[in-house]
Amino acid sequence: MSVEPDSVTESHENTHLGKDSGNATLAALAGVAVGVVVVLLAWLVVMMSRQDSAKETASTPQSAGVPVTVKTLTVAPSVKGTTTAPAPVRTLPKAIGDVRSLPTGLFCRDLKTKGYSYVAAIDYWRLHGQPNQMDADRNGIPCETVYSRSDIGQYWNGREVAGAAPLTSNLLCRELADRGATYAEAVAYWWYYAMPLRMDADQNGIPCETVYSVAAVNNFWLQ
Repeated sequence: MSVEPDSVTESHENTHLGKDSGNATLAALAGVAVGVVVVLLAWLVVMMSRQDSAKETASTPQSAGVPVTVKTLTVAPSVKGTTTAPAPVRTLPKAIGDVRSLPTGLFCRDLKTKGYSYVAAIDYWRLHGQPNQMDADRNGIPCETVYSRSDIGQYWNGREVAGAAPLTSNLLCRELADRGATYAEAVAYWWYYAMPLRMDADQNGIPCETVYSVAAVNNFWLQ
């Protein structure tokens, strides 16, 4: 049996057409699969973005409508050249004059610590019979080593002082020593006559320090 050429050719063409059709179908399916994959990936990206956005929103109080209080701290600028104010110094209370309610047996330092003036100390000394504990050198001037020399001199200036009043004015430290006056009596004389400079040449507030011994001077002022 003989086959016609046209039939063979047509058969070959049909075979090629079948292969091309199958290839086109596979290509179409592959394209659809790729498209589906791309869509899924895009959907995943969108969902992940939404979740991150939701987390940020939840962590931010202002996004949820909750007011947030913000505290600010103002720092004063430092000024060069300024110094810290010194701590307040503890001062004694205002001087008190009435000593009649005080107990007996107090010392000069007790009265000064309580804020009593030198005049009040004199009143206390006289009120309690001029006790020796307030006038250790017995020169008639109590508390002379506790209160300031200016307060003591101001009080005794023009007043009678034991051991000084009987003596005439204008005497020198050497003259007092020659008369047998003790150093305490020389100081009393100096106070009584308004602390003359002739008895304190260096004006350091310690009279007759070059006439009497160092021991006598130190014993009077440092006791």
